[in-house]
Amino acid sequence: MLKHLKRVFVSFTPGDPKAASARELLQRVSSPSAKRSNGACVVEFKVEEGGAEGRAYVDLTFSDGDTRRVPTKELSVEDVGRLIEQKAGEMEMKAVMKEVGHDPWKAENRLPPSKKG
Repeated sequence: MLKHLKRVFVSFTPGDPKAASARELLQRVSSPSAKRSNGACVVEFKVEEGGAEGRAYVDLTFSDGDTRRVPTKELSVEDVGRLIEQKAGEMEMKAVMKEVGHDPWKAENRLPPSKKG
């Protein structure tokens, strides 16, 4: 889970029923197996004593510098994991394309617009 992350920051209010996924994610990214996947990833958290309910979030900093704040009140821990895996897949695809010398974002590598009509 941590392979493509530089930093994970989790914030939640204790006792907030909408913070369950944030607490579960913190537990998962702090596990020994997660740390073995990327020991350089910094895992931090803040417990907001007396904070407002429903404001739990996770800040993710990926190894390519991209950062994302993910409000977790409506998400399961699996949803957050899928978001991380989706971004990791994009990063791996870009690395493979770069390795083979293909840049799909260059104009000459794009497909021409389709002609309608």
